[in-house]
Amino acid sequence: MSAEGAGWRWLLVATFVALALVATTVVYLGRTRPRGAVHDASPRGEESVPPTVRPAERETEHATTAPLSVARLAESCRQLRDGNLGAAGLASLRRELMTGDPRAAIAAIRAFLATGEDSATGQRLTVASGGGELEGSPTFRVWLLDVLGVLDRTARTGDAVTLSRGILEKKTSADEWALALRNLAWAEPESSPFLVAKFREMTAHEPWLAAPSAGLLEAFDIAVFARDPSLVPLLGELVQGNRGELQRAAAIALDRMAEADPFAVMSYLNSHPDVFAQKPLLRADYFAKADLSQAPQRSMLELYLARADVSLPEKTKLISALAAPASFVSDTLFTTPRPLVDDTARFAALEQAITAWTASRRFPELTPALVELQERIRAR
Repeated sequence: MSAEGAGWRWLLVATFVALALVATTVVYLGRTRPRGAVHDASPRGEESVPPTVRPAERETEHATTAPLSVARLAESCRQLRDGNLGAAGLASLRRELMTGDPRAAIAAIRAFLATGEDSATGQRLTVASGGGELEGSPTFRVWLLDVLGVLDRTARTGDAVTLSRGILEKKTSADEWALALRNLAWAEPESSPFLVAKFREMTAHEPWLAAPSAGLLEAFDIAVFARDPSLVPLLGELVQGNRGELQRAAAIALDRMAEADPFAVMSYLNSHPDVFAQKPLLRADYFAKADLSQAPQRSMLELYLARADVSLPEKTKLISALAAPASFVSDTLFTTPRPLVDDTARFAALEQAITAWTASRRFPELTPALVELQERIRAR
């Protein structure tokens, strides 16, 4: 073979070897790419799409999250029991429950309450201003019932109703009953007859009456919420009793119910003259809530003033109180404070009624009291 042929042969072999080395290198680099690296085929500047989570993975993730929430509540209960979780800790836990997924929080609360675990907080049950939420809770369970009710007003899962009705099957705690009834009132405003029936049970349970808790006393607000005049005799008995705290709670509830629905209360008292016969001056206060710009209320008041069984001192007190009926203002569990109203129409109607009564001498024995009231109104 000539030298020229041999040279071409060696050149072809060298080229083949070089190509083989390049191919081997490419294969090696492809196989040794770092694990998890994803080839980005999108144009520069676009974000890569994250891998889709399979449904099974979502279920697993949810299943592992819920028990942790229950464990968090259990740990908080233990910390309360050990004295390691104060008001600030409870406030932080409340924020955590309120800012997370409400359905997950509700599920965790239900699961924890089912355990029956509880711990005292060192607080008294008190109502915050303007809405029926609690500012202080005596136990962790009552605290959770409050949070549950607030959460379910938004989530509307029905869990608050189901759990509350379960609590009301046994008389274990008057405070828990009060919160359960409030949650029902929030979720089912039309359930007033049921609320009234349960309130009657509360006020007939002697162990609770013997040492009335703050929750029991707050439950008297059900009378105002339901506006059920059939509760007047029950409240009247307690007002005329000698149990201080219950007596005051019943008196406030009656006064506020008369203010919320004057016609219903006056109608009931006119139809049942024996009610408050022993407390006539107190009965006068309830009739003093009448708004004479409302024809039905004026008729009920005139019927009362014409009653022979109502004494002159009682009627005189009523006339005097018409210009400025007393009113209890407080933060309550079931109802919200009444907004301020313009009394111009009410006073105009009152003066008109006085003028008509004195001109016709309809109630002659009340003429001095009516004239005095008219002068006070004009001097306003």
